Amino acid sequence: MNKKLILLAFAFLFIGKCLGQSLLQTDRPDFTEGVFSVGKKIFQIETGVLAAQNRGGKSNYLLPTTLLKYGLSDNFELQSVVDLVQENGSFGLSPVSLGFKANLAKEKGARPEIAVIGRVQVKNLSSREFTSPKSLPMFRVAFQNTLSEVVVLGYNVGMQWNEMEKPSYILSASSNFNISKELVLYAELFNFTRENSLLNPIADIGAMYAIQNRFIVDASIGKYLNPNQEENLYLTLGFTTRFGYKEK
Repeated sequence: MNKKLILLAFAFLFIGKCLGQSLLQTDRPDFTEGVFSVGKKIFQIETGVLAAQNRGGKSNYLLPTTLLKYGLSDNFELQSVVDLVQENGSFGLSPVSLGFKANLAKEKGARPEIAVIGRVQVKNLSSREFTSPKSLPMFRVAFQNTLSEVVVLGYNVGMQWNEMEKPSYILSASSNFNISKELVLYAELFNFTRENSLLNPIADIGAMYAIQNRFIVDASIGKYLNPNQEENLYLTLGFTTRFGYKEK
C-alpha cells in the first residue's frame, strides 16, 4: 500500500466539519465527532442503519445504530450509544455505551474549538450473544477550526479499548462542504490501529440534508483501503432530530 498516498489524502481531507452553529448539529454519518453539544435540556436522537460487506462477499448489518444525547448545560451533554446487530446469523443488542461530551474551549484565532468525548461500553447491557467479557472505555478529543463561512476543519484523536490487550488509537479528519444552508457534502479519512497493523485507513463520502432545521437525513458510503483487512465496503442511511424541554 502506498503510504505517501494515504498521507496526501489525509492532508487533502483536513479541511472541515460543520453544519453551522446556528443549525441542528449531528455527529452522523461520518466517523469524526464534532465539538458542539446539543444545548441545555435538549434531547437529540441520531440514528441510522449500516450494511457492510467483507472481501469474501459476506454481509453484516447494524440495524439500527443510535446515538442519544441530552444536554445538562450548554457545554455538557450525556450520551448513550445503542446498537442492534445482525452478524453470523445472530441478531441482538450489542453492549450499550454510556458517556458524555464536554465542550472545553471556544475557538479564538488559530486556537481550535475543543471538546472531549468519553464513553464506556457496559458489558452486561447487551443481548446474551453479544455480551463482552469486560466493560470497554473509549475517549476522543475533538478539534475544530473555522477556515471560512463554508469550510471548517474537524479532526479527532483518541483511544478505544477492545477485547485485545492493547487499545486501538484513533485518528480522523472530515471535510464538509456547505453547498447550501440545507445541503452539506463531506469526505473523510480515518484510521484505527490493530494488534497486527498500524495502518487501517478507511475513506468515506456522504451527504446531509436539513429539513427546516428540525431533521437531518444523511447517507454515506465507505471503503476499507488496507487490502489485508477482511472488511471491504459499507453503506449507511440515517436521520437526526431533537426535542427541546422548556420550564413552565
